[in-house]
Amino acid sequence: MKKIIVDIDNTLWDFASVFYERITKVNPDFVPPRGWHTFDFWKAYLTPKEFYGIIRDIHMDQEKFPPYPQADHFLFMLKESGFYVIVASHREKGTFDATERWLKHNNLIFDELHISHDKTVLFDDCSAIVDDSPVTLKKAVKAGIIGVGLKMPWNEKEDCILFDDLTQLFQYLKKELL
Repeated sequence: MKKIIVDIDNTLWDFASVFYERITKVNPDFVPPRGWHTFDFWKAYLTPKEFYGIIRDIHMDQEKFPPYPQADHFLFMLKESGFYVIVASHREKGTFDATERWLKHNNLIFDELHISHDKTVLFDDCSAIVDDSPVTLKKAVKAGIIGVGLKMPWNEKEDCILFDDLTQLFQYLKKELL
C-alpha cells in the first residue's frame, strides 16, 4: 500500500483567511494573504510569540471552521485508490485532540494523524506529500518523493508542482503513482 502525507492548513481548509482575520486584531497593518509572497511573510508584523500564539488558538478552535468543499472527496479518492493516508500538520502536540475531532466531525477519512514540527520524519516509505509549504515540498523532492500542493501566494513563485484545486491535484497523483 502506497503511503501519502496530506497537510491540513491551506490544503484541507482555508487557514489563511482565519489567520488573517485574527492577526489583524493584533496588528491592523498586516498585509492580506494575496501579499504573502514568502513563507516568512509575518516576521515584519508580529513577534514569534504572537505568531505562534495565534496559530495555536486557531488550531484549538479548529472545529469552528469548515474544510474545503473538495477535501472529503479528495481523501476518499486517495483511500479508494489504495493509499494509506497520513494526515500531518505542523502543530503543537496539545492540539492533537482538537485536530482529530475536526477531521472526524467533517468525515475526513485518514489512516493516521501526525502532529509535529517536522513532517520529514514521515518521508521514509512514503510516495508523496501534499502541502502548501514550499520548504516542505522541496525537502520531499530532495528525499525522492513527490511533493505537490495547492497554489498559494507564498508558494506560486517557487519551483514546486502546484494545482488550483484538489481534484486536479488528485488526477496528477493518480497518473504519477498508480
